[in-house]
Amino acid sequence: MGLEITDRSVEGEYMKKFYKRIFITLAAALVVVTSAVFFANFQDMPKSAPEVSMPEPETTAPRPAEEMGAETPSAPEAPAPPEDLEPRASTHFLMSEYACDCAGYCDGWPVDMNPELLEKIEALRCTFDCPVIITSGVRCVARNEEVGGVSWSFHKRGCAADLYCPGVAVGDLALAAKELGMNVLPYYRQGYVHVEVNG
Repeated sequence: MGLEITDRSVEGEYMKKFYKRIFITLAAALVVVTSAVFFANFQDMPKSAPEVSMPEPETTAPRPAEEMGAETPSAPEAPAPPEDLEPRASTHFLMSEYACDCAGYCDGWPVDMNPELLEKIEALRCTFDCPVIITSGVRCVARNEEVGGVSWSFHKRGCAADLYCPGVAVGDLALAAKELGMNVLPYYRQGYVHVEVNG
């Protein structure tokens, strides 16, 4: 019985060596084939790009306008920059950003936005020099009820907006808005600030 165990262990050692030799042989063959392919492709590369001569443009001396019998054309005028299709509330905001976002209860403008509020929100945007996102501007009565707004909401008078600034903490945004003279209600958990002006 002890002889069988020895024979099995010798046979196991022999098989390990056999598989190890096969593995090493295959690995060496793979390295040789990969190297041969690499060097063959490397040798097939062109030594240098062929030189292409560019024809020289013909140059003729410009003739004076009097000889040609025509006036020299003036430089074309630069095209005017395209006008915005949408009206702007301020430099960085379109009016549509402040429109009521109801499901069609109103035309988007139950009242006009307060110009003082628009100026102060623009100043707030310039304070941080990054976009300010308006999530709610003016609201009609139906939309104000849908979002759970209070009956005396400044949104219904165009004197309030809810906004946030990506990358700016709610507290910092609220402090800057307050320093600009707006009444502020920060919603830390929701991540936005309600700003309003008396109107």
